[in-house]
Amino acid sequence: MRYLSFLASVGVLAACGGGSGSAAYEQAVDLANAKEAEARSLAADNPCNQASHCGTVAFLTPTGDCAALSYKPYSLVSSTAAAASAAASQQQELASRARTLAPPSGIACPAMVIAPPPLTCNASKCQAQ
Repeated sequence: MRYLSFLASVGVLAACGGGSGSAAYEQAVDLANAKEAEARSLAADNPCNQASHCGTVAFLTPTGDCAALSYKPYSLVSSTAAAASAAASQQQELASRARTLAPPSGIACPAMVIAPPPLTCNASKCQAQ
């Protein structure tokens, strides 16, 4: 009887996502979100003198049915540019890992890519046009 109760409990937990995989997924999402916050704080939008001093860091959504990218303009000549780029790259890896741990949604996602926005340097700040 105890064995059947145990199996029923495990079945309920598995059905509602309460297994250890859920904890790993949540942790992966938290890590990706923290790394995105770090990258965004490092991605300074100044200084710049021309548009070629500007770039974008890209972030992958760690949650949701379909993956999506978002972009933040930043100055390629700022003192934190290399650190921002590295942190954004790490965020994409962490978000990708989180997405592999997500429970299956059963939704087919369209194949589309959102290109980075064109950039301009306006008043010594990198901005999306």
